[in-house]
Amino acid sequence: MPVAYLTLPGLKASVHGERLEITPPPAEKDAPLPAKSSIPLLDLDQVVVDARAHLSSQSINRLLQAGIPVCFLAHGDSPSGLALPYNRQSAILAQQLDRCREDDFRLQRAKELLESKIRNMRRLLQRLSREGTDWRGPLAFLKSIRAQLAAAPSLETLRGVEGLAAARYFESYGQLFPDAFPFEKRSRRPPRNPPNSLLSFLYTLLCNEIVLEIRATGMEPGWGWLHEQEDGRPALALDLMEPFRAPVVDAVVLDLFNHQRLQEDDFETTDEGAVLLKRNSRRKVFVAWETRLEREFLYQKTQMRTTIRAQIRESVRQAKKSFRTGTPLEPFQMN
Repeated sequence: MPVAYLTLPGLKASVHGERLEITPPPAEKDAPLPAKSSIPLLDLDQVVVDARAHLSSQSINRLLQAGIPVCFLAHGDSPSGLALPYNRQSAILAQQLDRCREDDFRLQRAKELLESKIRNMRRLLQRLSREGTDWRGPLAFLKSIRAQLAAAPSLETLRGVEGLAAARYFESYGQLFPDAFPFEKRSRRPPRNPPNSLLSFLYTLLCNEIVLEIRATGMEPGWGWLHEQEDGRPALALDLMEPFRAPVVDAVVLDLFNHQRLQEDDFETTDEGAVLLKRNSRRKVFVAWETRLEREFLYQKTQMRTTIRAQIRESVRQAKKSFRTGTPLEPFQMN
């Protein structure tokens, strides 16, 4: 289990020796006592802590000494902060910044990522199409728009082409949800229904996963290619997650709703109309998420067995190499 999710209100965790000891919250009246658990630090890549769980500063320090970052998760759909091991790399930061000032370099890397993103969106629709549904129109559109992508003369044009592709994709993607959870359209801030809420939540987890990998290589998440640099925006992480959105997040969300692993009472609506996943329901989502990231499969592109988490690390490694040498990216492509 590379990630420990400490999310139950009242849960306590601490590091003893070389293990993370986890004590669940007290059982309710007449309920059996919950079992404690223990995870070797060697098996951990990161720890995610909810605002209502307890992890002492001493234990956080011990995790950082072991090279394990800690992400603090707020009640909304965004992390509130990260505790990271000390970064001893510096040369890559200068190389990254220099490359991000080269317009043609940024444009070419952005095209490579978006070409794979659109290809993966099309592939997901092909794999999940239902009997009796005519997908020829949207599939042909997504195939043809890749030519416009390749010919885009600027990042602004590129973003416009990507926006057209995403809009057409979500029109078809929304038809794959059960009647009990209509998707309608993509809504982000705030999410207006459970499917949009879960999409936003898992996109955040994916972005956080990539941010931690970027930090581990000594790079800065805020300097990327497609997304503009802006204070508080992890542009490089947002860039690198583009090819993974459909085959990872979108696929997991559909699976959770179509197999009835989430129900209406797993969500709550705020006074502002935002629909959020309840804290106590996050466990089901984390289990599905980790299963997807760690499931082995034969990657047709390399003919080797791998995992999504390994491919995320590979994408970050390629980014670092590209900043240093100017080489093209080979983004993840769904089988």
